[in-house]
Amino acid sequence: MSMIVRTNTMALNANNALNKNNSTVAGNLEKLSTGFKINRAADDASGLAISEKMKAQIKALDTASKNAQDGASLIKTAEGYMGEVHDMLNRIVELAEKSANGTYETVDGGTTEKGANAETYSSGTAKNAGVDRQALQDEVNQLCAEIDRIAETANFNELKLLNGDMDSEKRASITSVGNDSVNTTTGVITKATVNVQAAADATATGSALTLQIGETSSASDKLSINIRSFKTESLFTSVAQYSKTGVTKEAGVVAAGSGEVSLVQSNAKTGSKGVSENAKGVTLNISNQQAASVVAEAVRSTINDVSSQRASLGALENRLDYTMNNLNTASENITDANSRIRDTDMAKTMMQYTQGNTLTQAAQAMLAQANQAPSSVLQLLQ
Repeated sequence: MSMIVRTNTMALNANNALNKNNSTVAGNLEKLSTGFKINRAADDASGLAISEKMKAQIKALDTASKNAQDGASLIKTAEGYMGEVHDMLNRIVELAEKSANGTYETVDGGTTEKGANAETYSSGTAKNAGVDRQALQDEVNQLCAEIDRIAETANFNELKLLNGDMDSEKRASITSVGNDSVNTTTGVITKATVNVQAAADATATGSALTLQIGETSSASDKLSINIRSFKTESLFTSVAQYSKTGVTKEAGVVAAGSGEVSLVQSNAKTGSKGVSENAKGVTLNISNQQAASVVAEAVRSTINDVSSQRASLGALENRLDYTMNNLNTASENITDANSRIRDTDMAKTMMQYTQGNTLTQAAQAMLAQANQAPSSVLQLLQ
């Protein structure tokens, strides 16, 4: 071995090994303390790129799942309001069936007024409705007013649910309502004219609510919720169209002209009767047996329409449950894949740390030995 003093090659080699071991130990300590195998791009450039892309996908999936959950909550809220409307419609059927029964008083004093003594109907309510049927009619008016109130106020996070804002489909609606009248000479009751705008001519003013239930902006990752208007002017359109034929009434024969003979009337009362609580909506006329009988049958058709809307929303809610399960499963699997790329294998890293720490201690000892080697040259100088 050469006796060289100025350059200690063994010490240089030991020092390099020590530096490498120190770097390895420092890297292992960082991985163990952070839990991440990739802490910077230098650790694994391609792995970092893949991991970050997966993280973005996971965030999108988790957010879509929350969106679907919010949508399901909105549907539950809307369906709850519709349940109350259902109950009120069933009550209207009950009241109409009662009014259709002949045991109820027809007129004040038990006589039918015709001819010169007949009064003009004001919004479908006449003097000859009688105390009993008028009480039933009053409750129907209040129920119709409450249906309109619910339709106007029902909301989820300030989003109106039942006023037609979420209805993008063209639907028929009642545009105007006249008043029943009695010919004072003949005693023939002319039914109020009800104008119904056909669905083909109607203009959809609302727009369906769109849920973002996927990670992309494509149409397949969006879901539309369409909720029809529950205002009486829309809800009772089927009732207005239900009775288009003449019906014999106690006070005379209903005129069966074009656009007449409707069982829907304005809820805004004029004249001496005053103004009702629901000036913008419509109500149902059950003030006589024949009208009440047809109303009871026609409202059952409306109940079927509401049932159809509730069933449609129920199907959407069930679909969203599956959507959430799918999104959560996808997020779980991608998170697992990202973990294998990004996260530290603690057992393996601990083993590497122990190995590096041992080598560091060995390098330190050998560096000390290498630094002692040149001192042997002093023996030659003695």
